[in-house]
Amino acid sequence: MSQQPPPEPPPPPPKQPFSLADAGIAALVATGYGIPVPSALLFGAATVAPFDGALFIAVALCLAGWLGLTVWTYRAIRRRGRAPFQVASEVLALLILPAWGMAYSHEANDTCAVQACDAGTTAFRPLAEPEVYGLLALHVLTALAYVVSRRRPEALLGPAELLVHAALLLAIALHALLAVHFGLWVLGGLLVPPLLLPCVAPVLTVAFYSVELRARLVRRGVETAAPTPLAAAPAPLAAAEAAYRAGPPQPQTPLPPPPAIHRPTLWRALAVSPLLLGIHAVVHAAWLGHPAAALQVFTRTCGYTLSQLPIVTLPGDCHYLCTVATRGHAWLVRPLRLGRRGGTPILVNRQLAIANAFEELLHERWPRFGRAARRLYDRLGLPVSRYIGAAWAADLVYLAMKPLEWAFYLALLLLDPRAPEARIDRMYR
Repeated sequence: MSQQPPPEPPPPPPKQPFSLADAGIAALVATGYGIPVPSALLFGAATVAPFDGALFIAVALCLAGWLGLTVWTYRAIRRRGRAPFQVASEVLALLILPAWGMAYSHEANDTCAVQACDAGTTAFRPLAEPEVYGLLALHVLTALAYVVSRRRPEALLGPAELLVHAALLLAIALHALLAVHFGLWVLGGLLVPPLLLPCVAPVLTVAFYSVELRARLVRRGVETAAPTPLAAAPAPLAAAEAAYRAGPPQPQTPLPPPPAIHRPTLWRALAVSPLLLGIHAVVHAAWLGHPAAALQVFTRTCGYTLSQLPIVTLPGDCHYLCTVATRGHAWLVRPLRLGRRGGTPILVNRQLAIANAFEELLHERWPRFGRAARRLYDRLGLPVSRYIGAAWAADLVYLAMKPLEWAFYLALLLLDPRAPEARIDRMYR
């Protein structure tokens, strides 16, 4: 009796193609919900850790955790469907991040006066108060229109349908204006999540509202399209005879055209959305007693794209990375002498003197490049230097600046027409 062969295992399910939309939702959900609390705990532990390098370990753990959580969320979306995760991302973009951003704005510097040491690094209040509360009310109304559109995809009664489309259009324009006003802070939100994630909220809102508006216009276009009568249907196309094999036995029918948006609804919404904006401006002006109160939420600020208030710089004593590095342990940083900067005595070591000599050389030979390098250093070095208080932290800065010190000295040897040591020796005297 012959033995029956074992049954073949069923073929594996076909692999789903990569979805950029699902990956974006996964990254947003992982960043907004899963990373802030562990990041705060890790960085809090790093600040009190007794060993060097704790901060770098915390950054590496946060990056690894974010990547793992994003991959897990993406796989969950592919297994369970996008709907619950999309709702979570919409709640994050329309509710949590705006509230978080309002807290940031309220806590930021509410004046346009800044110390000289903080110039170029201080975050001013991006939205003026109390004007921002009127803007918040408008955001709530447009978010409500978005929720109605998501919950009721079918056509509403005439005025309600028109208001939903007009509110979505108005919200897209409003949040695009917010993204322009925030400027480079939007890029900072992409580079430093989750700390600056609220800065990206206008971009996320524009994306959600644009997708929903187009989907709703397409549904209205499909519903209003008149069905083609059978008599007027296009004649089927006969299959062309193949060169090497016979064509299909039945004639081929052309595919229907892709659905298009309902343009009359779009034109009406474009006409009504400025009316809604005008009503908001009138109510805002009546509330605050100023005709341009709705615009002042942007213009009565400083340091942003639409700001009109000037920044007033106050004199102050500045401490830079090389200066802070001299506060490390004397056996490592090797202070040479006392010097003076701005009438204030400072401790000078060779690293600080070489860095200052290199900057002086830049200002002598390439003044425009020297000014650009100073502005970049002010933006990057000053914020970091404020968090350096312990001697071990100053030691780390000193060691991190060592390659730059060697590069600066090499540049002095190659580019300085005079003796580099003489220039280094006269620094801060």
